[in-house]
Amino acid sequence: MKIEKESPTELGQNYTMEIIMEQFLKEKKPVIKLLNFSILMMSSIFFFSCATREEQEINELMNAVFEWELSRGEEVIVFAEAEENWQIPWLDACTAEGLLSLESDFRPKVSFKDVFTEADAEKICREGKQAFQFQQDMFPAGVKVSSEKGRYDSLSKAFYTAIGAQERIELDMKLKKYMSYKTISKPVFLQDYRYAFLYMAEEGSHLSVFKKENGKWVHYFTSTMILV
Repeated sequence: MKIEKESPTELGQNYTMEIIMEQFLKEKKPVIKLLNFSILMMSSIFFFSCATREEQEINELMNAVFEWELSRGEEVIVFAEAEENWQIPWLDACTAEGLLSLESDFRPKVSFKDVFTEADAEKICREGKQAFQFQQDMFPAGVKVSSEKGRYDSLSKAFYTAIGAQERIELDMKLKKYMSYKTISKPVFLQDYRYAFLYMAEEGSHLSVFKKENGKWVHYFTSTMILV
């Protein structure tokens, strides 16, 4: 078979096209890189903004949650692990109906049903029991985050299952270290961050509701489950 060779003219044209394409790509490369970088930055900013809205609100909320203690110069220690197993003592499980039946501790009485919808209550039961890890930067200065909740839970369980009096006394001494530690649930934000709900174990168990007024979280009302 006879193979036709490209003429010098065709070779020159092809070579010239290769040079032109190479030059074109060289000139376009910075533009392409800049375009890709811009897209990446826009995506990152969008993702970062979505990911940190809740964290920002938690940080602002915690200023209101511990405002009273910090204004008195008290030491505040919070467990890093959010409480997942909180419950309303007289109910078998957290339900929308059960939550909406609650009201505030003091007069004038505020009922959950006057503030929250059934969908809100379902969200509280669902998201308020989710696993969550608090970070130190979510709290104002003066609040310390502790990672010892696992040890506290272990000691508590051992205390309530201990048989001997001496064992109970020893466990009680170890538990006293954690008497001032606070346990809180993952905050649940409702109605486009108009309200915030959280459970707190502090001298008993309480369900607290905060309200945003003039861009600042303020305590709205609390419903106490158990006092100790």
